[in-house]
Amino acid sequence: MVPGAGTLQLLQPDPRWHSAGATESTLRFREACANAGVDVMSVSHPLTDPDGRPLSTDTAWFGPADASRLLVVVSGIHGLEALPGSALQVGWIAALGAKSLPTDTALLLVHQINPWGCAFQRRCNEDNIDLNRNFLPFDQPPPVNTMYPGIHDALQPGPELGEAGEYSGRFLGQLVSQHGIEYVIDLLMAGQHQFADGFGFGGQKASWSHRTLEALMTPFSAGRERVCYLELHSGLGPYGYGQVISLQPEPVLARTRRWFGQWVFNPMADRQPGEPGYREVTGHSTDAFFRYFPDSEVTPVTLEMGTYPPQQSLAALLQEHVLYRAGDAAPEGALAAVRETLQEYHFPADPHWRSANWTRGIQVIQQALEGLNDDRSD
Repeated sequence: MVPGAGTLQLLQPDPRWHSAGATESTLRFREACANAGVDVMSVSHPLTDPDGRPLSTDTAWFGPADASRLLVVVSGIHGLEALPGSALQVGWIAALGAKSLPTDTALLLVHQINPWGCAFQRRCNEDNIDLNRNFLPFDQPPPVNTMYPGIHDALQPGPELGEAGEYSGRFLGQLVSQHGIEYVIDLLMAGQHQFADGFGFGGQKASWSHRTLEALMTPFSAGRERVCYLELHSGLGPYGYGQVISLQPEPVLARTRRWFGQWVFNPMADRQPGEPGYREVTGHSTDAFFRYFPDSEVTPVTLEMGTYPPQQSLAALLQEHVLYRAGDAAPEGALAAVRETLQEYHFPADPHWRSANWTRGIQVIQQALEGLNDDRSD
């Protein structure tokens, strides 16, 4: 059990762990590491934030350098979701840190892997790429989405969604009424690699964040017997509920459920094609960790902290996308307003939600650490 996990202090996250933007979260992460006596390695992003300030991805290592068991915790694959993940990482450093690690076990924090997306309050990165459709081996042709091209031309300023995307909710509602929410989620969120200015673009080559994460993992791959990868997300699922998700087949799925519980959701193993919740996901970062640690037993998962209803969030994402495509023609202030709404949808100001995010996040980190030290065979 995590030391002190049953105390009121740890159930209520310190407001100082929370940040309002990319620069603040970077400073809080670095300050927490400095207070813990841990060095931070920073990788500078080639672009700056909206105010011209530098952006970076930061990493910090806790535990023995030669540990055979390693937990990697990454925040900010989707820029809008970086801040709740950052709060959990900063809180873990401040409240727990290396003293909470089992013997022969290390924890590597990767803070804000998509810093541009966090700074600009976008799900995507600087190239309009949804990073969790970008972790493909690009020496092979990317998958082709046959559904998306039929809708691409509509997802821009015009009569269907409005010049400022103001009809996005109505447009989405019509799609849902005609085809159902599952079809619409697949249509918009499955990813596509044909249209660089399109919704859910997965890229046609490895992005900066893709290349950076791979470069960060390479020095740590040797000598690790077991690796668990935990990716922090928000915005999917019931409000305030943290769902652990696996995208892996057996026997990795069985091991994942032994560590995190039988309620771990796998959208391909738990559903049949055509059933609600069935998803085929390509280009996800969790798949890449088998390439990064080829000689290790790898157990990759994501933690999704639920917030607002998916149709509500999707409508706002569509409106933001329309305004993004409008560029300088977008009405003044419209893009900033919808991005603030989206930030609330992915990092609610509600202190009860933030407490739930902290409590569930620490629980999952502890389950991962215990799982790494579970010597039962699959």
